[in-house]
Amino acid sequence: MKRTVHAACPHDCPDGCAVLITVEDGRATKLEGDPEHPITRGFLCGKVAKYLDRVYAPDRILYPMRRVATKGSHGDGAFQRITWDQAFDEIVSRLKEISAEFGPEAILPYSYGGNIGVLNGASMDRRFFHRLGASQLHRSICSQAGEDAIISIYGRKMGTEPEQFRHSRYIIAWAANIHGNNIHLWPFIEEARRDGAKLVVIDPYRTRTARIADWHIPINPGTDVALALGLMHVIVREGWHDTDYITRYAEGFDELQKRLPEYPPERVAQWTGIAKEDIERLAREYATTRPAVIRLNYGVQRAQNGGAAVLPEGLTLDQYEQEIIREALKRADGNKSQAARLLGLTRNALRYRLTQMGLEA
Repeated sequence: MKRTVHAACPHDCPDGCAVLITVEDGRATKLEGDPEHPITRGFLCGKVAKYLDRVYAPDRILYPMRRVATKGSHGDGAFQRITWDQAFDEIVSRLKEISAEFGPEAILPYSYGGNIGVLNGASMDRRFFHRLGASQLHRSICSQAGEDAIISIYGRKMGTEPEQFRHSRYIIAWAANIHGNNIHLWPFIEEARRDGAKLVVIDPYRTRTARIADWHIPINPGTDVALALGLMHVIVREGWHDTDYITRYAEGFDELQKRLPEYPPERVAQWTGIAKEDIERLAREYATTRPAVIRLNYGVQRAQNGGAAVLPEGLTLDQYEQEIIREALKRADGNKSQAARLLGLTRNALRYRLTQMGLEA
């Protein structure tokens, strides 16, 4: 009997693809992207497209294996197959022994997103180890500094919907190899480019995305905050900033403005390795082309003062958030409850944002 199962890719990936699995006589025979999904659009990345090869690989580990050789040994004889009951008993006994002798905090669970999904990766395991009394470890080795910086600006982690990129006229991929690891965003960027949008990549490496961009700007690693402040310097100096928006919605701009003279393009150029003329040009094009959007990725905050590096780039996104909200209201025909669901916000959170935008009576 042949049937199709609707599933979701469990990988820790921004694309979050919808997957169609063809199952025949209890065995998966085909894996494909859901053509009805607005982001997946019928195709999968190279890794997941070959997932059946991994699932049915002859050397895949299907049973508990206990090491019987010294650590570092490999090959035949290094591990011995045991039953599930044996594995369960050994793990439980060892956890009890450690807890009794050293206390449960001597047990340190360590894991991250990988391909175990939300339920296994950030839910049931937490409950188990909390109940056990094990040490609590912040699992994010990935993005916490940047996430906290974004929250300090917006109050929550909220990015630009992939579908909105098609409306952009100026796209900056800042430390984002979109063509390599966010491939379902790429069709929207190409759609925007066909309509005349420009793609700029800021990245130390000449990535796949950088090679096919309209402009690749190499930057010295760890100097992103200097570039962001240098861009602000030029934008404010030339009066390209939105003073009405800043007056109504921003806090601390006066303090920021006092610091910006310390970051003229010629000084920023010495830190970043980017020519003064290119800094001026980037600031001008970004500030005077509307709408513009920044796809900010993890690399920016994986350095000393990483959260501080994300802050100034995040400050440039607020106006685009307003455009996202307006588009959601349009798609919902003015129904605020529906718009809130589209945005992933509560009704009260949307009302607060609309009040800030002057759209809530």
